[in-house]
Parts: sequence; structure tokens; C-alpha cells
Amino acid sequence: MSKTTTDWQARAEAAEARVAELTAERARLWEENNRLRTERREIEYYERLATQMQTSLSWQITSPLRTAKVLNAKVRRKLEQRRES
Repeated sequence: MSKTTTDWQARAEAAEARVAELTAERARLWEENNRLRTERREIEYYERLATQMQTSLSWQITSPLRTAKVLNAKVRRKLEQRRES
């Protein structure tokens, strides 16, 4: 075989290998894109759910209880720190 035939064949084989690499990369990126879309939809779902919960009447009514619980925990921690000192 002549050098040009060998050179052409080598370049064709290199090009085919590159196409295979790019095809695999495209498939990987497509899967990653779909995974990210799915995650985003899931995040949006849970954000909507949290918003619905926080704007509900029961959440608003129990707000003072949640605040009192947090304050109670802070006071207990402070008292325990004083006892330890």
C-alpha cells in the first residue's frame, strides 16, 4: 500500500474513533440532562408542597407554638450552661 492510502485509512479510523467518543459523550450528557431535569421537577414539587403547608391555616395557627418551642429550647440550654459553670 502507498503512504497516502495508509494515511487516509489512519485518518478515517481516527475520525471513526472520535465519532464514537462524541456519541458516547452525547449519550452521557443526555442522561445527565434528564437526571437534572428530574431533580429540578422534584425540588419544585417539594417547594410547592412546603409553600402550601406554610400558608395553610393550621400552620399559621400553630406558629406561636413553634416559636415557643424554639424559645424554650434556648432557655433550657442557657440554664444548663449556667448550671455547668
